[in-house]
Amino acid sequence: MTESFDTVVVGAGWFGLAAAKAYKQVHPNANIAVLEAAESCGGTWSNNRLYPGLKSNNMVGTYEFPDFPMSEEKYGVKPNNHIPGAVLHRYLTDFAKEFGFFDRIQFNTAVNLVEKNGEKGWSLTVTTPEGSRKVDTAKLILATGLTSTPNMPTYRGSENFEAPFFHAKDFCKEAPTLKNVKRATVVGGAKSAYDVCYAMVQQGAEVDLIVRPNGHGPVWIAPAFVTPLKKRLDQILNVRFMSWMSPCPWGGEDGYPGIRRFLHNTALGRFIVRSFWKVLSNDVTTAINYENNAELKKLKPWNSAFWIGSGLSILNYDTSFFDLVREGKIRVHIDNIDHLEPRKVVLVGGETIESDVLVASTGWKKESTIKFAGLGEEQLGLPGTVAEKKALAEKADAEVLRDFPILKDQPKLAFVPKEADPLRYYRFIVPYTMIESRNLAFAGMISCVSTATVAAIQGHWIAAFMGEQLDRAPKSGQEVIDEIMLHTQWGKWRYPSGYGASLPDFVFEGVPYTNLLMKDLGLKTHRKPGLFAELTSPYLPPDFAGLMEEWKQAHEKNAAADGDLKGAPAVAAAAAASS
Repeated sequence: MTESFDTVVVGAGWFGLAAAKAYKQVHPNANIAVLEAAESCGGTWSNNRLYPGLKSNNMVGTYEFPDFPMSEEKYGVKPNNHIPGAVLHRYLTDFAKEFGFFDRIQFNTAVNLVEKNGEKGWSLTVTTPEGSRKVDTAKLILATGLTSTPNMPTYRGSENFEAPFFHAKDFCKEAPTLKNVKRATVVGGAKSAYDVCYAMVQQGAEVDLIVRPNGHGPVWIAPAFVTPLKKRLDQILNVRFMSWMSPCPWGGEDGYPGIRRFLHNTALGRFIVRSFWKVLSNDVTTAINYENNAELKKLKPWNSAFWIGSGLSILNYDTSFFDLVREGKIRVHIDNIDHLEPRKVVLVGGETIESDVLVASTGWKKESTIKFAGLGEEQLGLPGTVAEKKALAEKADAEVLRDFPILKDQPKLAFVPKEADPLRYYRFIVPYTMIESRNLAFAGMISCVSTATVAAIQGHWIAAFMGEQLDRAPKSGQEVIDEIMLHTQWGKWRYPSGYGASLPDFVFEGVPYTNLLMKDLGLKTHRKPGLFAELTSPYLPPDFAGLMEEWKQAHEKNAAADGDLKGAPAVAAAAAASS
């Protein structure tokens, strides 16, 4: 039998859980289901992905939902400490239970295909341990995120390796079998590669870390406390005045467009911006002291932190990771793998590495793996011919470089990015072709450093959008297209050493992005007690507590008899007018 729901959320990570909570609160009478491919809540923090020593980059206080504090009494994490993976898994599970939708989550249920179901919405083909079945839904929220499908490399001779070879995603599953491993090889330069290296050394292995010379290079990784004032990095990234130092087309949503124009459109302003980033970068590299050791120097980031995006990470190990490099327990190779032999990894440069295990910390496919059918020629992209889209992109490029001249001086990359269209969604959430129908949205198709807050506000925005309850709407479909192009082309220029060319990548852009969505919802964006605090005090999850109640109170006069709230015309009106 085909199951039928009013709304289906796909994914039970941060963004899926936030969307389910918000939708249930905005539409209390809706029949909701959450479909999750794993056997438990959490996404990255689901039980099957927890490996020894795994902790959050963020410290406690910045990695929690606004309406569900991670109290020390309940979760045992002391102030200024990183959060163990097992605690995050329990916290996210508790969140679903607290807000009354845990029993609506169907675990071990993977969505493979999404098809249009006439005027009724969507028909999903899902796979479970019992087999395949159909699920129908009027509205669909896809929150599969960006860390669902491993980007697994292939190497010549891998069939003859005669030792375990797997992606870091499976490190939890494989870890118990690796206790006697003496020689481990890890491929990758991101934080997950460092995590695997550290864990293997703690288990008694010596590790060879291979970083591709034609990739992004070693991760920008910083101490938890930075700047001469020794402030928490995970907090200062959400300080409003510091967000001014990042060129951002929606930055003016924070209420200070004049200051931003000065900083990015005048020579003196750009000098201030460059100085800020130089101080921030030098503070990190000086603290780690890459230059005092030949092996450690190989891990020095290749480009300024200005260009790196949300790949910026925080040192969260119990002991010094870099001391393991200095001591020779982690050996660094800047090279590519040529081929594999029995228990040997052979590099292009000719070096042969003896290895009892090969772990690929090679990232994720930054796209939804769910297949769509029956959407017509335009699918989930923008309308128009190739030439028309190219013209729109060129127009947006010109606008980005006019408003932010600092982005003209692009870094010299060690690799040539693959030409591909980025995700082009309105507000980074809704495909243009779905704006009028209001029955499809993507949650969490962004990479950011303020996950919990952005997830909560995105979820609220989606719930209101699908009910035609947003307070602010564009005036035309063309305005929507122009915004989509401007915002997505900006990413290519802003974060070439990150994910900017393919998807939204936020660091200091998170605060103005939440302000953008909150203004659509008619919510107050300046939430601090005074101007000084507004500009210098970091925006943390508790600052956004009670948003749903505020929104309901402001809209209660429009409450409909069915229990759903009806607000101002949604974005759909503009898109429909231009269709």
